[in-house]
Amino acid sequence: RPPPPSPFPNSTASPRPSHLLVGHPIPPSGTAGRAKAATLTLDASSTWNVTADSYLTSITLTGGISGTTIANITGNGHTVYYDATDSANSALGGQTYTLTGGGTLRPAA
Repeated sequence: RPPPPSPFPNSTASPRPSHLLVGHPIPPSGTAGRAKAATLTLDASSTWNVTADSYLTSITLTGGISGTTIANITGNGHTVYYDATDSANSALGGQTYTLTGGGTLRPAA
């Protein structure tokens, strides 16, 4: 039987259904009706195809960072913002990273 529709219509995770993307593009202020926090964890075999600018509370990338490039996130020209004050993001060092296919991962203002 096919999997249920994604609760995150603007985001996709691959390559296997067991890899769950937890996070939805949300405004940084947490506008009513949207999540106030979103967390994303990608292992080296997982990818995220970004389809809109996105805001994450925390992001964990195991094996996906090479210098200032994130290999397993395809940005499609979009920006993914993360909370640089969240200790879960300390490995990112408050820096901006280039995403595959264009776009950036950067600290939220």
